[in-house]
Amino acid sequence: MPNTQLLILLSFFPAIVGLAMQFLHAQTPAERLLALALLLFCPELSRMAWIDLEMLSAVSEQQEDSRLVQLHKIVFSTIVLELLGFYVALSSLVWGARVVLFSQLWFNLLAKIQLYPQKTTSIVAFGIAERLPVLIANTVGVTLLAFWSMAEIRVWLASGVMFLVVIFLLIKYVVLPTVSADADA
Repeated sequence: MPNTQLLILLSFFPAIVGLAMQFLHAQTPAERLLALALLLFCPELSRMAWIDLEMLSAVSEQQEDSRLVQLHKIVFSTIVLELLGFYVALSSLVWGARVVLFSQLWFNLLAKIQLYPQKTTSIVAFGIAERLPVLIANTVGVTLLAFWSMAEIRVWLASGVMFLVVIFLLIKYVVLPTVSADADA
């Protein structure tokens, strides 16, 4: 699996460079914001792909479970959709962003388990109720981009997508580590 993980990381890298170029050469503020949102999200999705594959590998070594086979298919199909979205974004930001956000909705609708390789119970059911906040955020993002044809509000739509990405990153890297540290104390 390490070769697969490296291949996936290398697959995201040209998209990151291309999105940086899109950001620098955007013709409108809305395009610049959307390019920046995707530029911030691309390395994170690359990292998440790496971690998902790493955890799948670790748990698969510990036990056999048909849910792992299904999750493996979901993870790989999500990675393909993410990469497709980021590369489409190099020629059409809005279509690429739609595919990327759809990939997140896809994953969060289909992945019904979470993996914890370091715990005794390494496969935990993760129901719709637990996924609901993320599903709502994914749906809001897809909905914002559905209205892109309304040129007069594009900057607001792009701002909404940017807001979702920033909030996600803040929760993941600022709020949750702080909550986890408080729980450990």
